[in-house]
Amino acid sequence: MSGWSTLQLTEFFSAITRAGTIVTAARLAVQRATESTDAEVAAVVCGDDVPASVGLGRTPSKSLFTSLDPGTDTATFPSVGPMHVSVHTLDRDTTDRLIVARADEPFAAEERQMLQGMARVLGLALRGLRTLEAERELRLEREREAVARLELLQALERRERLLETLLRVQRSANQRTPLAEVLDMITAAASGLLDGVPVALVLRDAVASVSSGCCDTDALIDAARRAIAGGGPVDCGRLTAAPVHIDGDVAGALVITAPSAAAGVRESEGRDVLAAFAEQASLALTGAHTLAAVHEARHDPLTGLPNRALFLQRVEEGLDAAPAPGTAGLLYLDLDLFKQVNDTLGHAAGDELLRAVAGRLRAAVRDTDMASRLGGDEFAVLLEPLHHRGQAREIAQRVIDSIALPYDIAGRTIHTRASVGIAYSGGRSAERLLEEADLAMYRAKRTSKGTFREFEPDMRPELPQAV
Repeated sequence: MSGWSTLQLTEFFSAITRAGTIVTAARLAVQRATESTDAEVAAVVCGDDVPASVGLGRTPSKSLFTSLDPGTDTATFPSVGPMHVSVHTLDRDTTDRLIVARADEPFAAEERQMLQGMARVLGLALRGLRTLEAERELRLEREREAVARLELLQALERRERLLETLLRVQRSANQRTPLAEVLDMITAAASGLLDGVPVALVLRDAVASVSSGCCDTDALIDAARRAIAGGGPVDCGRLTAAPVHIDGDVAGALVITAPSAAAGVRESEGRDVLAAFAEQASLALTGAHTLAAVHEARHDPLTGLPNRALFLQRVEEGLDAAPAPGTAGLLYLDLDLFKQVNDTLGHAAGDELLRAVAGRLRAAVRDTDMASRLGGDEFAVLLEPLHHRGQAREIAQRVIDSIALPYDIAGRTIHTRASVGIAYSGGRSAERLLEEADLAMYRAKRTSKGTFREFEPDMRPELPQAV
């Protein structure tokens, strides 16, 4: 899911736990739902009651909302007209639901997924608030037995732990924690909340993350496949599975083993935990999928280095920020003998050599520098900052020395060299700076391969002074 929706959910989780009454929680939900989706109308429906609504006046007819069921895509409202609608149930055991509507455009898959997550958390909060209200009534009557009071307190404690755990998972996702760690956190946290029952996340035909003490792998994969095929929660013996999504498409399933009666966890609590953490897994997977797509579009698929477009963008930004001419520089590299490797050992060996060169290039430059593959056997490095030109020469020679070391490719020892051109900032565009470094590289290649040359104006006398 995109960063803005994940942040909205995190803030919602924190705020909803502080709501003291059902009406307050419902009002907060409709306010956040409309703000997050630019919607005009929203309501929370609890049975035949509408504890909170926005967009249709202070006392709209309850039937305007109670008649809308999950699956409804459009509806007509008085004084507003036709609107696109998104309806989400709060709890699988009730008909309570969150309804959001807007006039301009249908809801996207990621918006529906975000609203479903908000609905789940609201459902958990409302159930907790109803339990608290029941507790107050029982305390007034002074007729509750000690064992029943203890059971209720334990249930409330689990609810609180669940919400706190969801917050921790969301914070980790917002901090760009690696996906594998987030998924491990989800399965471990769900297992902990259910007193250690096995929990597994299955992505299509692979087990992505499993809590300790996992049940039979074949059984959990079978339960996951049923949830994936059905698109909803399923019971399979002592296993229960709920689908997880990437951008609204089913990508796998979260599977739990039903807690034993001795553990003191009711079946309904297990289902709540399963649903909540399935939503969390969906958010984490969608976020990672979006980030991976952005990364793929801006990086070379073979070496993982930034591609030409991203590199030129970064160079342009570096030139704009350079405090003075010569405080940034650019290296342009071309490999010698690369064609011979491709011709004699094949393109697979050539690709392996390019990956190895990219790794050495990363290691040879500074953390503040940016290495890129421009295409073929040509690479470039943005040197930023430069305190003097001697730094650029030192880095260029370090790169040349590192690349010249032998490689073990396809069971053979391979040698290659890098010819390097250097150009310095000074009122030039990114394309112009790259062109100057390219000219210097070709001068090095013609005069003495495996060396570096700095750009000089006489390398291209017809070149204008600056662009």
